[in-house]
Amino acid sequence: MLSMMQISQEVSVESPLAQLLQRGIHAQSSQSWRWLVILVVSLALVACSTAVPPQESPTPAARQFGGPEYSVILVTSDLAVGTNRVSFGIIDRDGMPVRTKEAQVQSVYLPPGVDGGEIRQTVTARFQQWPPGERGVYVTTLDFDLPGEATESNPGFWGLEINTTTDSGVVVVAQTAARVAEHSSTPGIGDPAPRSVTPTVRDTDDLSTISSSGVPDPDLYQLSIDQALDTGKPLVVVFASPAFCVSATCGPQVELVGQVKERHQDEANFIHVEVFKNPHLIEGGRPTGGWVPTVDEWGMLSEPWTFVIDEKGLVHAKFEQFIPAEEIEAALLEIL
Repeated sequence: MLSMMQISQEVSVESPLAQLLQRGIHAQSSQSWRWLVILVVSLALVACSTAVPPQESPTPAARQFGGPEYSVILVTSDLAVGTNRVSFGIIDRDGMPVRTKEAQVQSVYLPPGVDGGEIRQTVTARFQQWPPGERGVYVTTLDFDLPGEATESNPGFWGLEINTTTDSGVVVVAQTAARVAEHSSTPGIGDPAPRSVTPTVRDTDDLSTISSSGVPDPDLYQLSIDQALDTGKPLVVVFASPAFCVSATCGPQVELVGQVKERHQDEANFIHVEVFKNPHLIEGGRPTGGWVPTVDEWGMLSEPWTFVIDEKGLVHAKFEQFIPAEEIEAALLEIL
């Protein structure tokens, strides 16, 4: 849902980000941040984006300029002032993923008009495996106290420095840029959940017209979101396109929500929203119907997304990309 064209426009040579980087900004950790202008394209390579499949890594561009040995692909697309769940991957120059048990993450704020970065936070990110296979990302929580988007109206910027050591003792250091908005594009914690009207079993005799799941669970399509919000029960809603998700985690994510549903269906409502209209109508391997209106109503730039809504209709927790069932259930138990 982010296009490479949008990203390239935002990091053009005339942009404040490019101007900052051309001055040779360095973080206080003494690591160079001159490669952020190259790595910022990784913001478009959201691992599960259905609109723009990751066709190439930033590695070729980095090589052209004698770039870094390791690069970070920021998977999280929706960063804003406040507390954020942040996920990212690390790749080497050959595009091969780096997998360690954990990595240290420093958030660095680059103020406008200043030739140095300010280290704001140091945290540990742990590797979280994605189904199927051995793929996965590092996940941590970061607090951003200021917006930073490298635009004329918001000229500050954020960078992340990642440090880890492989099992063979190789030290890996990589940096990436991070755009932090004043407000989240998706509903924030404590915000009212949008009262979206979503398809249910009463709208069709064939669930394949409202879900691309291989075997849709009818329980997940009993209520529209607006109806569920009127029941006075907590709600778990997952937005995903199981058949068309680039990272192949959308199907497993919907299944895990179904597993949590089996344990708590008397206490909460559970809904799956397919992000494509008429997912059964396919041309060239892709649905022809475009996005459902709910995608825009919830401000999503990627998928899957999973939200836990309390009995008052307020967002209690939200998770971008794949999230284990244990974390979904833990968030739900906090409000049951």
